[in-house]
Amino acid sequence: MMKIVFKISLVLNIFVLLAFVLAGCKLRAEQINTQEKILNVGMVLGSAGLGDKSFNDSAYDGLLQAQKLDNIRFDVAGFTSLEANLDALRMYARRGYDLVIAISYENLPNLQAVAKEFPEIKFAAIDFELSAVNVTSILYREQEGDFLMGVLSAMLTKTKKVDVIGGTDIPSIQRIMSGYEQGVIYQDAGVEVLKDFAGTFSDPQTGHDLAVKRYNQGVDIIHNAASRTGLGIIEAAKETGKLTTGTSGDQRYLAPGNVVGNRPKRVDTAVLYVIDSVRKGIFRAGSLSLGLKENGLQLGPFDDAIVTPAMENRLADLRQKIIDGDIIVQVAQ
Repeated sequence: MMKIVFKISLVLNIFVLLAFVLAGCKLRAEQINTQEKILNVGMVLGSAGLGDKSFNDSAYDGLLQAQKLDNIRFDVAGFTSLEANLDALRMYARRGYDLVIAISYENLPNLQAVAKEFPEIKFAAIDFELSAVNVTSILYREQEGDFLMGVLSAMLTKTKKVDVIGGTDIPSIQRIMSGYEQGVIYQDAGVEVLKDFAGTFSDPQTGHDLAVKRYNQGVDIIHNAASRTGLGIIEAAKETGKLTTGTSGDQRYLAPGNVVGNRPKRVDTAVLYVIDSVRKGIFRAGSLSLGLKENGLQLGPFDDAIVTPAMENRLADLRQKIIDGDIIVQVAQ
């Protein structure tokens, strides 16, 4: 009788042990799945597309950084047309991507339509604002950084005539132009400021021809806010021996001695931020504004053969005054 009881007890113990083992395996599997969950991210770009050495490339760099840091799988719709971007947004949404990102103001109508069609999908609007229950918008106070670039241009110009060339007439370019003009006047009210729209973000030849025209009219510094079109502005500066500043990443290598330095907009930071918010479960609809204080904008690096330490100190002082609220850079209405 004792043997039977012992066998039954042994069998029960084995079942209990197996139950614990299986439960443990399930728990570990769930932990592994949680740790290894891959976020699927889709992105549609602005018309300048990849290779603009500016805005779109910065956004793409954000995806590459997120892939290394945050275990994501991403797909990017290379720009061919806004209609193709609309199709890409719908494709990502239908496939249930964890996050769909639209870059550039040009994509506002597309995102507005698709976000309404797929209310369960999380969307991000970068560099434009869209009010919707499933969209987070990240904007920049470009005028703060471009005020400083205007100050720098006023310190550098010898002809007392400068120009700012934007891609198209959209809110972010208006903020850039407004800040730049205020900075020039703040430093030297005797400097004439021209403002031009190239009409496109994607045509270097248009940028080149417009820049050459302005350089030949006495402008000796052009502030470039035209993405891929701005590559033509840089080429024009190189050909004419004049100067250019910009609003992208470091482009000094494209024309050493002609590209003074840039005021990068950290689109990569915005991409990383919104991906991280999805990963942590804190994604929220609404708008976020980034400026100098939040490091959404940077200054330089500059060509130290052109920009003196005294000039850099002047910019640093004014930068801090903007951060502290002692200087308020207005946006023209």
